[in-house]
Amino acid sequence: MEERTEATSKKAAGDVPLAEKSPREWESPWVSIALLAALGLLLLSVRQILPPFVVGASLAYVFSPVVSQIERFARLPRLAAVLVFLVALLGPLAVLGWLLEPTLVQETKALFSNSPAILNNLLVQLFGGKSLSIAGQVVDADTVASYLLDAMLDFLGTPSQAIHVAAVAVEAALDGFLSVVLLFYFLLEPKRFAQAAVRLLPPQHRTAAQEVGREIHSVLSRYIRGLLFLVALMAAATWLGLALLFHLPYALPIAMATGFLEIIPFLGPVVAAGIASVVALSYGGTSLALAVALYYLVLRQIEDQLVMPVVIGRAVEIYPAVAIFAVLAGGALGGVLGALLGIPVAAALKVTFERWRPV
Repeated sequence: MEERTEATSKKAAGDVPLAEKSPREWESPWVSIALLAALGLLLLSVRQILPPFVVGASLAYVFSPVVSQIERFARLPRLAAVLVFLVALLGPLAVLGWLLEPTLVQETKALFSNSPAILNNLLVQLFGGKSLSIAGQVVDADTVASYLLDAMLDFLGTPSQAIHVAAVAVEAALDGFLSVVLLFYFLLEPKRFAQAAVRLLPPQHRTAAQEVGREIHSVLSRYIRGLLFLVALMAAATWLGLALLFHLPYALPIAMATGFLEIIPFLGPVVAAGIASVVALSYGGTSLALAVALYYLVLRQIEDQLVMPVVIGRAVEIYPAVAIFAVLAGGALGGVLGALLGIPVAAALKVTFERWRPV
């Protein structure tokens, strides 16, 4: 009798074990907000390890419908459909990498080793001679190029720095392998993570959240699919122009850089055009540099006016000032990865806001 009285008094005082709490207490919106805030802080604190997860999830966004089609039409288990898809995807990519690797590695090494000479030629083209004035001091262009070359060799020749470069290369290879492994798991059970995310919300809001989630999924999958297409398209178009039309040295690494820089909004295409124009100015003078810059401008206009509305659509359109803020805010919070995620996050927030506050 005394034990029952003591238990009753504990409950009256609010000292209730977690297992005895009413389900309604756990369904409070504040509990969901606290869980989402804790999850956001956790992801922010471990953002250095997120790139393979982001790459794997992004590729799963793009290719999950393809795996579902294989599963449906071939009447295969999900595991077999995923394996068939990965073999069909990675096989041609491995062959393409094997074919391009010698030229890409050779031209990339030559580009880095000849970068001081390229800079030297650039200075001569810009200033019309081998000497230039910097802060009142007359500096010889050859001296600047030699200084840069010595600095680069010093950087690569120091044992600790060489180990650092090797560590970065190994880390990149491991990240690539981990991205493929995560892609496998994301494709194998594509709905599990979405269902877990919905369970963070109170039951009365889950139906609406699932509807918004489907709209966000449609927008983001279209955006990522279109972005990957643009990367391949710009790399191929740039290589055709630089190698076959302008006969520019190092066309393959510049074209590959141009394609991947498409991922970085606003700044990436400008940097890509700048790299190609600098090499063109160094090797062919002002006329070749202007021609290359004009070629990049035409490609950009074709992409913006014709390709992007078709492959991405209007659903991802964001007001330019908001897009710039999203990229800069993402970069401030998460570095390069945050800048890359700025536009997708802004697009998801746009869909959520339009559903929450319709016109």
